[in-house]
Amino acid sequence: MAPRTRSCARCLASLVLPVLFFSSLLCLYTRPPFIDIAVREEAAAARKRLVVGRAADAAEPNASVSVSVATDAGAHASDDVAAVAAEGGDGGVLADAPPASSDVNVTTDKVQVTGGIAAVATEGGDAKVVTNAPPASGDATAGAEVRTEEVSASDGAAAAGGGTSGEADTVVFDFRPYVFVYKSGRVHRFHGTDTVPPGFDALTGVASRDADVASAGGVRARLYLPPRSRRGEKKKKKKLPVLLYFHGGAFVIESAFSPLYHAFLNILVSKAGVVAVSVNYRLAPEHPLPAAYDDAWAALQWTVSNCLSGPETWLADHGDATRIFLAGDSAGGNIAHNLAVRAGAERPLPGGAAIAGVALLNPYFWGKDPVGSEPAERWARDGLEQTWALVCGGRFGIDDPHVNPLAAPPAAWRAMAGERVLVTIAGRDNFRDRAAAYAEGLGRSGWRGEVETYVTEGEAHAHFVGNPRSNKAQRETDKVAQFIAGGGRG
Repeated sequence: MAPRTRSCARCLASLVLPVLFFSSLLCLYTRPPFIDIAVREEAAAARKRLVVGRAADAAEPNASVSVSVATDAGAHASDDVAAVAAEGGDGGVLADAPPASSDVNVTTDKVQVTGGIAAVATEGGDAKVVTNAPPASGDATAGAEVRTEEVSASDGAAAAGGGTSGEADTVVFDFRPYVFVYKSGRVHRFHGTDTVPPGFDALTGVASRDADVASAGGVRARLYLPPRSRRGEKKKKKKLPVLLYFHGGAFVIESAFSPLYHAFLNILVSKAGVVAVSVNYRLAPEHPLPAAYDDAWAALQWTVSNCLSGPETWLADHGDATRIFLAGDSAGGNIAHNLAVRAGAERPLPGGAAIAGVALLNPYFWGKDPVGSEPAERWARDGLEQTWALVCGGRFGIDDPHVNPLAAPPAAWRAMAGERVLVTIAGRDNFRDRAAAYAEGLGRSGWRGEVETYVTEGEAHAHFVGNPRSNKAQRETDKVAQFIAGGGRG
């Protein structure tokens, strides 16, 4: 009997266990999740509502949560849901809540704008700059604060409780992945705020130290000196070319002291054998353009003065004021171009100082109408136009020569300082065709110098900063170093 019983038990188990197994899988895949997320369309309000709630079977008694974030039609739900308030309370979900005031990437300075801009707002689900006057006026009054009376918080945009909640901390301009601007004037930078100290770089032999450029505006710079083997000092003291460099970051993030730019400048200075001044210009939106342009001009004047007579010894001992090169990537390339234009329009630099060349590395230029393969969709072009309006405070339109050199009069092109211009282009960069058009336009303008381009296929915008030791980045940096070595007088 025992063997027969065991046989029957095994047979029964072989039938029952698969049924139980597949039943459990069915239950697992069909039961309500712990968190229910749904998007409901409300036609009357023309909105989409993201509803976040705890599943009924998982909720504890009297602890049910059901909150919502209402956004304008077409808006997308953020991954950063920061706070959930109990049902029946005053709160909702605050997406992308502002960090604590102690965070290094938050500034509480009031966002300053020039007179043409009235407010930044979120309309139709997209960040939008609202202006009350044509932005192209050159005499706009600087220093006016952003007026946000027209900005209204969405239904769930304020969190319950806490010192950072409320309408004042509503995001009024979403410039991801760079910054958020809040109605209170707070600016939250997502990255580009880390810094590293100057010193000796063992990998390249380059030394660096920091200096004040313009105490009135708080402008600082990081100076770089190449290793002795690159200074040609074996027989006699030899003056070196001077590189005035402007970092990228869409005018709103990064600094001359960031890990990315410190590493990149160490490599570039080592390869080029230059003494470099990496300028830490003021950032938008707290300091909208032309603040960065003014800081660049102040840095040029400071550099020339110290090359001629000090007191900055690295420049006085090693810098050749007749061979100054302006360079920058992305927004920094835009700054370098505009500095060359201003230097050409102003009186000659003192003491025989001269700008020998300009290197624009994947420069930030744009315009109203597409060039080449630039996206023609209105939403794409409007997005860049709105962010440009943010960084310049509405002072310059999207076809102003500051951002669209192709719209500049021929006389401005012909007067631009420098004897040679290098424009580098990345094959996967949205700005690539405009950069190529810039080089072509400069060459045809009657400008007295030489223009050349260098194209890196298959790479994205400013790839050489993010990964400076890749093969393509090294070749591009070598090209910039050769450009500097081959320029200047004599």
